[in-house]
Amino acid sequence: MYTPEHFTDKIVDVDAFLELIKPGNRIFLSSGPAVPGLAARALTGSERIRGYDLEVIQLFSIGEILNATSCEQSGLRLTTFRFSQVGYEALCEGGEDYIPANPVEIPYIFATRAVEIDIAVIATSPPDRHGFMSLGIAVDVADTVIRNAAVVVAEVNPRMPFTYGDSTIHLNQVSHVLMSDEPLPEREPAPYDGVQERIGRHVGNLIQDGSTVVLHVGRIFDAIAAQLASKRRLGILTNVISDWVIRLVESGAISTDRKREQGGLVSTSYCYGSRELYEYVDGNRLFGFYPVATLSNPVNIKNVPNLISIMNVERIDITASSVLVYERDDLLSGYESKFNFAVGAAFSGRGRVLYVLNSLDRGGNSNIVISHDRENERIRSTLSAARYVVTEYGVAMLFGRSIRERALALIEIAHPDHRRALFDHAKERGIIYPDQIYRSIAANYPAELETIKLFRDGLELKVRPLRASDEEGMRRLFYTFSPEGKYYRYFRNVRVMPHGDMQQYLSVDYDAIMALVAVRQEGNVQRIVAEARYAADPEQGSYEMAFLVDEDYQGKGIATFLAEYLIDIARSRNIKKLTASVLSQNSRMLGVFDRLSVAPVKRPMGEVTELEFLL
Repeated sequence: MYTPEHFTDKIVDVDAFLELIKPGNRIFLSSGPAVPGLAARALTGSERIRGYDLEVIQLFSIGEILNATSCEQSGLRLTTFRFSQVGYEALCEGGEDYIPANPVEIPYIFATRAVEIDIAVIATSPPDRHGFMSLGIAVDVADTVIRNAAVVVAEVNPRMPFTYGDSTIHLNQVSHVLMSDEPLPEREPAPYDGVQERIGRHVGNLIQDGSTVVLHVGRIFDAIAAQLASKRRLGILTNVISDWVIRLVESGAISTDRKREQGGLVSTSYCYGSRELYEYVDGNRLFGFYPVATLSNPVNIKNVPNLISIMNVERIDITASSVLVYERDDLLSGYESKFNFAVGAAFSGRGRVLYVLNSLDRGGNSNIVISHDRENERIRSTLSAARYVVTEYGVAMLFGRSIRERALALIEIAHPDHRRALFDHAKERGIIYPDQIYRSIAANYPAELETIKLFRDGLELKVRPLRASDEEGMRRLFYTFSPEGKYYRYFRNVRVMPHGDMQQYLSVDYDAIMALVAVRQEGNVQRIVAEARYAADPEQGSYEMAFLVDEDYQGKGIATFLAEYLIDIARSRNIKKLTASVLSQNSRMLGVFDRLSVAPVKRPMGEVTELEFLL
């Protein structure tokens, strides 16, 4: 039976800890915010072990205690598993070693002793009355390292939270105890800006109630999380949480009735943020901490329903095939680790993978490029996992789309100052059609008109302005119509709608021509089921309305809603008169107009009835 004496018998002071170290030792330290601060300061500050040719291993390092500079000054060699621009510079200067490995295989590296550990120093909370200590805010590979290290030292710190999940070890698993009161590293909060807030809104619109969301650390994730507070039954699955999680829990967005294995609650490996956050997770069973290899294994997470993986990158090419990874992504939750979640979401079929980025870099250059113009150690392939790309200018849907369609969709969400150059270069390279019309791409897309509407029989549709990249979706809508339906719409027999004709139809400017589409989302697949528009008629001093509703979706109130929405938009833009021409035999469409809030003035003109709406 465990007694307090078992604990006190293992306590050693710093001098005794240093006596354990022998020349040439390889020393593992807990990573990131759970760095054993007292041991790290002893290693970097002791003259006794200077010249011992020691190697210090962490999965990743943060803070000022242990880094390439401090290790070099102390005669230590620092080896990590994370790779960022900071790590690359240190590597080039000889100040840090880097072991390239996917997070999933890191435990195997230690288990097979491909990397042998002589001394492992693991940060823990104080033991409970049964002798169990918590790994607290960093559960990475401690379980594997403890089983394979020759000597295990627990740096016990009362500041360390007691967390749940696979985060406990027993005193019997450690050789010595080093008592510490070192402050835990904290993340300095930085407010997100207006651009990131707009990106967050677009991302929030893609996340439905009941989703499991992969968020990480950084201002863009703070901005995204702020948009999720109104959601319900969310789960969080990620390598690292930060202070954004507090607001999500307190707002009621996080589900407590979904099982963790189904993506409910909050599951993570690390916790990095403020002291308030560390106190919030202390003893809180809503949070589960698990080894990084288990948590981010695509095989394990592909069965999580409605998994939404969010990747922040600096730059992306026009086909979304490769990205420039975020320069300051210095945690283990860097690109490779985040990408594991993306692969899991992609494998799941209905999961969504979102790549988010600012449209401009700090120098005003476009972050959407035709191709990456030079070799760069930070360029990575997306391996076609990207389902959506999001900038402050909107969302590009990529799933199932051709290179040409992807290019148009990405140009549409590029910064307006760079769209023309991207468009012209894409033409020169044959990526898009040589006769592609630029009009709607140049226009200022009115994202504020996007809305979600529930129709009869529980049909949920997104109504939004038409875009040039909707060409294929509109062609498919056209070909769903019977000959009679096409005749009602065009007043003539139209059998085909080739690219040249359709792109003319899609050439809108949201001013003289306003067009809306109603889109049904099924997983990652979008289907346009209706379209409505008005177009200026300068000779008549009015705007003429026209409608298309998939015949399988008629009778659900879609046309009525679209007509009312066009009327509202027209009023907001000081348009005084709308008109419509309807074949007199088209009783269904005439019935729609009769039900509108604005009664039409009707003028029968033979086979056609002219309608006039005075606003």
